[in-house]
Amino acid sequence: MSESETEQPSNSATQQLSNLATQQPALRIIPLGGLGEIGMNLMVYEYGDAAIIVDCGMMFPDAATLGVDVIVPDMEYLFDRPERVKAVFLTHGHEDHIGAVPFLVETVRVPVYGMPLTLGFVRDKLEEFGIDGVDLRPMMPRDVIEAGPFRVEAIQVTHSIVDALGLAIRTPAGTLIHTGDFKIDHTPVDGKRTDLARFAAYGEEGVLALMSDSTNALVPGHGKSEKSVGSALANIFAHATGRIIATTFASHIHRVQQIVDLARKYKRKVFFIGRSLVDNVETAERLGYLRIARELRPGSNAKPADFADREVVILTTGTQGEPSSALSRMAIGEHKQVEVHSGDVVIFSARTIPGNERAVSHVIDNLYRRGAEVLNWENADVHVSGHACEEELKLMLNVTRPKFFIPIHGTLRHLVHHARLAKSVGVPHGIVITNGQVAQIENDEILVLEERVPHGKVFIDSEAEEVPEIVVRDRQHLAEDGFVIVVVAIDSNGHVGREPEIITRGLLHVDESQDILAEVRAQLVQMLHESRPDELLDHDLAQEKMRALLKRYFRREMGRRPMILPVIWEM
Repeated sequence: MSESETEQPSNSATQQLSNLATQQPALRIIPLGGLGEIGMNLMVYEYGDAAIIVDCGMMFPDAATLGVDVIVPDMEYLFDRPERVKAVFLTHGHEDHIGAVPFLVETVRVPVYGMPLTLGFVRDKLEEFGIDGVDLRPMMPRDVIEAGPFRVEAIQVTHSIVDALGLAIRTPAGTLIHTGDFKIDHTPVDGKRTDLARFAAYGEEGVLALMSDSTNALVPGHGKSEKSVGSALANIFAHATGRIIATTFASHIHRVQQIVDLARKYKRKVFFIGRSLVDNVETAERLGYLRIARELRPGSNAKPADFADREVVILTTGTQGEPSSALSRMAIGEHKQVEVHSGDVVIFSARTIPGNERAVSHVIDNLYRRGAEVLNWENADVHVSGHACEEELKLMLNVTRPKFFIPIHGTLRHLVHHARLAKSVGVPHGIVITNGQVAQIENDEILVLEERVPHGKVFIDSEAEEVPEIVVRDRQHLAEDGFVIVVVAIDSNGHVGREPEIITRGLLHVDESQDILAEVRAQLVQMLHESRPDELLDHDLAQEKMRALLKRYFRREMGRRPMILPVIWEM
């Protein structure tokens, strides 16, 4: 082989090198929350070595996550290389889209974009957490923001909160549409409709991939307008002779405004009760999104009991039956300012989030016990959803005409059904992914990578401290099967000093406890007497033998798996 042959690549090799030099980086779509569940929305868009984040939300715990106040996404993937992230874009101010921002910006210090009300709520959160120096940047509909290789346009959408946006994200690989939470309401309370013309313009230009809200993908037809709730509430105000107690999501400023306007019409004072509601009302009023006439405000020291029942409206927190909420405490007679009584009308002007049905039902039953009349979405038109139903989702698919489609925001059944909807209107490339999975678009093809990125849930208690998952599992274990403590006294020679003491909680009925404990104690005594002294002096070994015996007994005799805590007392 000549020297020139060793130095010069072949024509084929030259072409391969040229292809590598001109090949675009891959575009990656990575959900860290909100896909496969309701809430905790966090989406990462990556192009090459740059990334942007869309939303950073939390979810509230259910009855099984004992001692946990909020749940946020595991953001290890972002914390590992924070320099990749160029910006955070927030679609709106609901907790499931902004609630985890304080946990993100402590490590990832980049500009955070959102509409004024959204950033107002975020600013309140950052102050509560004592975090300053975060670069909050307002963006308005049709503004275009450049962040690394991304050019992001804000597109107005209608939702159950003021200042909601979808996003058009231009990348070198193509344009992505991220709808955020949206509905198509032709008569919104504030007149701000979903900007279908802008979505359609991108559809004409060519959309590489659409990421669309799936929350109501299982609901046929079209959703009702928010104005229909106003009519139903007006009818209640017109006929109520006692107090009106209403609960709605603390961030639902449109709903709050409608109730405030009706209070003025029917000459009722308005009391706001519940920290999150009070904070959000103050922020919305300061930013000009909420108007409350001076005559509707009682004095700072006034209480509802200071006025006749027909002169009072109470707006409060507690739509999901949270035990610590103001409405829950009213329902059991434990609230300092409000005692529910006969003649009160209580309005649940919100949907029940899946998983909270039992808690809400419990509060409603308690309100009925105290003589109140309760109205909710089941027996009155006091709530409409802020999410697009089937026909609205089809319309979004038709106006954007994406090449690829990824349903977002929902449990697996919501995502699968939305993908089928897409196929029914001629968008066949629906890719269903869940948290941690990576959808990669490269060379005009989309594929789902086999390996997931780090993801999961982080449990946070009331002190804003992380609760390890193993601790939550232990709490669930204790709640379901109880625990057993066994105390054994062993002297220095390896002999048992006295009979074991057995303590149980949450395991045995009073009637059966003495017989079972006597049998368990007898088996323990036999095992201990059959053990060699050197085995009993090895406390780890002795404890493991006791634990194994008790596990077998309770599983065999009772089908239970209590937490077992052996304790050895040295004599």
